[in-house]
Amino acid sequence: MDIKQDELLKVVYTTPTLKDQLDDHLDSGSKINAIKELKGYCETSDNPDWLENGTRVSLRLLKDVVDRYGIRRIIYNKLTKLSEQIENYCNVFGYDKMGSRRGAKSKDGLYTHQYSDYELVEDHIGFIVNDLQWSPSHKDYKQYNKLWKKYNAFK
Repeated sequence: MDIKQDELLKVVYTTPTLKDQLDDHLDSGSKINAIKELKGYCETSDNPDWLENGTRVSLRLLKDVVDRYGIRRIIYNKLTKLSEQIENYCNVFGYDKMGSRRGAKSKDGLYTHQYSDYELVEDHIGFIVNDLQWSPSHKDYKQYNKLWKKYNAFK
């Protein structure tokens, strides 16, 4: 990943008004307007650290940042829906019915902690929010689909 891209993406996440404006444009399906909004912000903002000596920000950089932000936003929204779906399922059928993975073992070979489906989804939401380099693997996407089918069965 490009360092400028990461820095500009951090600016998007740490500037609530810019983030809200980009969300509005992306919700309405206008990626071009989102790019224009980001360009306008870059041109009118003070000279941040990632914009050395007042150099111009390229349209390629702006497009790549908006694309990356849009993809991460979609993943975040879908994981949040999955988390809510797991909660709804557990409220109806009981939390003892929630699935889990094999957890950490103690020295005597007994399981001491089982990693629940809800914990998995919540951890991945945290990764999306806090780690700009992280993205789900193909295996993770398959797991999300299985979880969605499992916890959507009661409708």
